[in-house]
Amino acid sequence: MNRARVLAAAVAVVVLAPLNPARADEPTPGTPEWLQRDLANQEFATRRLQDQYTNPAFGQAGFFGIVSNYPNNVADQLAHPDRPMATLGQWIPGGDVGDPLRLHWHDERKRGIRSDVEYENRYGARLTGHVWAPKVPFTDPVTGQVSNGPFPAVVITTGSIQAPEEFYWWAAQGLAEAGYVVMTYDVQGQGESETLPGGVSGASGQCEFAPPTNQNWQPCPGVPSQNLANFEEGTEDALDFLLSSDNPLRGLIDDTRLGLAGHSLGATAVTRVGNRDPRIDAVVGWDNINNCATVTDCVAPRVPTMGQNAEYFLNPQPTLSAPDPLAKAATFSRFAAAGIDTMQVALRGSTHLEWSYAPIILPASREGERVAMHYTLAWFDRYLYAGRAADATGRLLAPTLDDSADASAVGTGSWDPANGNVPHTVAGDPVRCHLSVYYASLFDFGGNEGTLSNDWAGCTNA
Repeated sequence: MNRARVLAAAVAVVVLAPLNPARADEPTPGTPEWLQRDLANQEFATRRLQDQYTNPAFGQAGFFGIVSNYPNNVADQLAHPDRPMATLGQWIPGGDVGDPLRLHWHDERKRGIRSDVEYENRYGARLTGHVWAPKVPFTDPVTGQVSNGPFPAVVITTGSIQAPEEFYWWAAQGLAEAGYVVMTYDVQGQGESETLPGGVSGASGQCEFAPPTNQNWQPCPGVPSQNLANFEEGTEDALDFLLSSDNPLRGLIDDTRLGLAGHSLGATAVTRVGNRDPRIDAVVGWDNINNCATVTDCVAPRVPTMGQNAEYFLNPQPTLSAPDPLAKAATFSRFAAAGIDTMQVALRGSTHLEWSYAPIILPASREGERVAMHYTLAWFDRYLYAGRAADATGRLLAPTLDDSADASAVGTGSWDPANGNVPHTVAGDPVRCHLSVYYASLFDFGGNEGTLSNDWAGCTNA
């Protein structure tokens, strides 16, 4: 058993502030103090790029990732000439690499099991993905128990705008190392999945451009890829595959303990699917949970649901006036009002890419991925993992981060001439140093209600 985590659980249940995100010590917008803090926050949101530009290990691994992946993509398309994959992840060199230092997690590093999978969705489109699992026998880091399974399972749904599943391997690998079976996949029209339904050779569900015969007619189901229905249906189809006999790791899954995680449009999809599908027991949405497709189409809150949100979209921008601290907590409020366990975590100096490892071009913070891993794992542990609930509650409410997320920190970090790549870790850091000062981090679960402190005073990672 991990002594540090047991200690964290023992001291974590502290008296926190009531549900009131306002702070009396806030600098006044427009003052030098405000502008200085805001500039520091924007710089904080670029530190992942700073690492990538100055880390030779990242550049080398990225080059070899492109050299190995791109020919495989071309060969896969040639092997399936009637299954066009007109996606950026398929045809842009490096478009499906993600964090290149995670590419050999399963073979060279032998940190867990990875199985390549493919299947057809409900429209006959060929989708590709991976199923991840812990090495067995598995020693539970919380309880110390040794097991060969079965394990809880989680499906991860990507974001839109051509985000491939490789961008989310940080979460898949982290959860697998912690004792979960995880599925990542490319929705129809993204990554290495087919663009059109049913191929072009006449399979059922192919595109039909004849006049519609009924109000539900779709000329080309799943096209364009960037629509909510594509991600909701993709989540449902991936879950069905994960629990089917076609999944090579099906025997490792406990189908009574299932969760969903998703990013961006995928976060909305998993929130909606998870709260209407009785098989699902917990949901985590990365930027951000939303159970409504429209203002009149909201799925009733049903299962414990965590949201994590960024401060910025793709690039940091000046914040010249104080935003509403609850501006990104609308769905949290709906779940809390319905009496369903919920939590909202707003990351410091964060962009939409904290949860999606898009290299070289788009910024994100340095440790945001590890903070996201900490809260994602703790939320699933509380609701999906037997024997971990008390420890997970402690981690969710702790004033200090423990080493639970660091266990899977094997990706790109900073460069040390003596040691090479040094992955970032967060154990021992005050939680408040990693949370947004603009948006509130809130919790309402298990009789605990309040806000997490977001005061940066004395933080060494400023």
